Amino acid sequence: MLSRVGQLFAAEMVKVWRTKFPYLGLAASALMALIARQSVESLSQPGSNITAPSYFVASINMSTTIIIPIFATIFAAMMVAGETSRGTLRTILARPVTRADFLTAKLLTAVFYLLLLLAANAAVALIIAMGYPLKTSFDANIDIPGAAGQFAIFSLALLLTLVPQIATVCFGFFVSVFSASVATSIGVAVGVLLSLQPVKQFIRFGSFDLDEWLFSSYYDTAMRIADNMAMGIYEEWAQTEVYMLLATSFVSILVFLVLSYHSFVRRDLNC
Repeated sequence: MLSRVGQLFAAEMVKVWRTKFPYLGLAASALMALIARQSVESLSQPGSNITAPSYFVASINMSTTIIIPIFATIFAAMMVAGETSRGTLRTILARPVTRADFLTAKLLTAVFYLLLLLAANAAVALIIAMGYPLKTSFDANIDIPGAAGQFAIFSLALLLTLVPQIATVCFGFFVSVFSASVATSIGVAVGVLLSLQPVKQFIRFGSFDLDEWLFSSYYDTAMRIADNMAMGIYEEWAQTEVYMLLATSFVSILVFLVLSYHSFVRRDLNC
């Protein structure tokens, strides 16, 4: 199975990079690092110095809350629906591959693109961040982690940030499996994702608050905690917000994938 999935994944990557859309997403994600720099400098108070951690957090959060979810969702929504709308699904599955192999290769391609989107922003942001100090003169008496400590903090924060982003990819993938056309898949996936962002804050039933139970509410949680740690403010990873980030994301990933695989494996391609 691994060899079949690997071959399908390689074929998907070749096919995907022949289109323009992936490059547009990577360019937009990288551009957010430059926009974050302008935003941070314009909002900083006169006389105050911007630190490398504060800028890096701003860049990553601007990308992971705006650009990356949208492009990752669109990309994932195109994965299966594209084959369905073009009528190539039955041709592909006529080869010696299982439906599970086909879906797994598609999913891995979408997740790999997500990693590239985050890497595009992080790489540019890291280069720009090197032009800022780790701490300012106002932080002389504060115990701020050194370069190695900062690296460890932000490495873990980036890994945690990826978890709800992967849930976003799985959501787009789930919609793609159930859609008959690319336009419908993208419209539904992006429409639901964007409409939930403002609406979720107003849906409450007693002590139940929808905002707390959606993975999309935790896009910036890990980087915000890392920012506090980098500034010498006492924080720890073992807290409710991080637990909710992991729980809502992993449950969502599991539900979306189980429904996607179950539906696709049982689908009648002759209909």
